[in-house]
Amino acid sequence: MIALYILLALVTAALCVAAAPIGRWLKVVDRPDGHRKMHRGETPLVGGIAIVVPVVIIAIVRGVTTDLAPFYAVIALTIVGFFGLGFIDDRKHIRPVVRLAFAIAVCIIVFEVVPAFEVTFLRFGFLPKAIYLGGAAATGFSLLCIVGLQNAINMADGENGLVMGLALVWSALLYWVAPAHLEPLLLALGIALVVALPFNLSGRLFLGDSGAYALSVLLALLAIYSYRTDFTAFPADMVALWFLIPVIDCLRLILIRALGGRSPMRADRNHLHHRLQRLAPWPGSLVVYLAMVGVPGGLSLASPPHTPLLALAALTVYGLVLGLTYRAVRNASGTEVASRS
Repeated sequence: MIALYILLALVTAALCVAAAPIGRWLKVVDRPDGHRKMHRGETPLVGGIAIVVPVVIIAIVRGVTTDLAPFYAVIALTIVGFFGLGFIDDRKHIRPVVRLAFAIAVCIIVFEVVPAFEVTFLRFGFLPKAIYLGGAAATGFSLLCIVGLQNAINMADGENGLVMGLALVWSALLYWVAPAHLEPLLLALGIALVVALPFNLSGRLFLGDSGAYALSVLLALLAIYSYRTDFTAFPADMVALWFLIPVIDCLRLILIRALGGRSPMRADRNHLHHRLQRLAPWPGSLVVYLAMVGVPGGLSLASPPHTPLLALAALTVYGLVLGLTYRAVRNASGTEVASRS
């Protein structure tokens, strides 16, 4: 396995080094527009390829060498499917309703093949009994979790290193609660992220929608499966805490856009990472965002009974950060008006 991990790391490195020609060949290159996209020049959207390929390889190897072939086949095919959806979206911008329909259809098939990917009950660490969900309710809630995380992570993908960094944090956290047979998959994912992250931090490649979609769905499925496998060590409140910050920010953006009469999917520069950049320029904003997710997540592993308090603390920090950013914008606007007068 060590030799295989080294090979997978080399595959990721080779794809990252060749990102520019691969991006031009596949016609997935992101160009700055001077408004929302502020990067310096044309950037290939091939970070997803560099991460997905090693993960799919390890899934195939595990499927062939273990008695969990259906499980790993579903993992591999689902990742490839969502990667393909994102790849088309990178090139032609698929309508949101089409993306949603695809995600729902694929997830329903996944639930049929591997029922352990569906949330059929909610076991919170602070409640004495589990809350059981019926057939339609279980399917609907599971779809909400997976599609919701997909959109939350896609919305967070607007700063070098952010989504890859978040994925690395979540992979490390999952490694401690996932069943043993998932460890090779999580190790392969972590290795691919570690190798690709410096290229993303330096602006040499972006994940693209292809990478964001594939990563988000993979993490959602692995989190649900780990929860279903051992809900005593990984209760529902801990799952919610780990993904709380990007999800709550996604809900905030949808609400603000809806109240303003705009499409919930319309891009802007009001995301949490944009707000943080007004307080601490990159990479400071990146460090703060990752800390807002990773610190409470790690503490919840160290002290599971305190997970609800950690969630409350995370929300409080999130609210304080937003308040500070709005105050910074008002102060900047007041200074600009004063200088003009």
